[in-house]
Amino acid sequence: MTAPDDEPAAHGSTPEGPSTADPGPARRGVLEGLGVAVVAGIGGFAWFSAAGPPSEAERERLEDEQDQQQDQQEDELDEEQDQQDDELDEEQDQQDDEQDEREDEQDEDRSGPDRGRG
Repeated sequence: MTAPDDEPAAHGSTPEGPSTADPGPARRGVLEGLGVAVVAGIGGFAWFSAAGPPSEAERERLEDEQDQQQDQQEDELDEEQDQQDDELDEEQDQQDDEQDEREDEQDEDRSGPDRGRG
């Protein structure tokens, strides 16, 4: 079936048949786009291989480092808390000792030298 004379011919063809002299801009554009896509794909693969996710061993090493840092921070916080607790205990002991001394002095004052003789 041929196209009627009033309808335009298909792209890249003439009323006598397809044109073989000029492949047309559409085919050239597809080939150029395909070439760009292939180059971009190869570049993306190379980048992913170089900078992609770390290997299992590398992930484990990074996780171990993070765990060590976290443990060290927790140890430092525990040490600070222990030091504060020790200081509070010392203050409390000192206050208790002072209270005991005051009570002992009051007991001595109450008993006095005359109180024991009857």
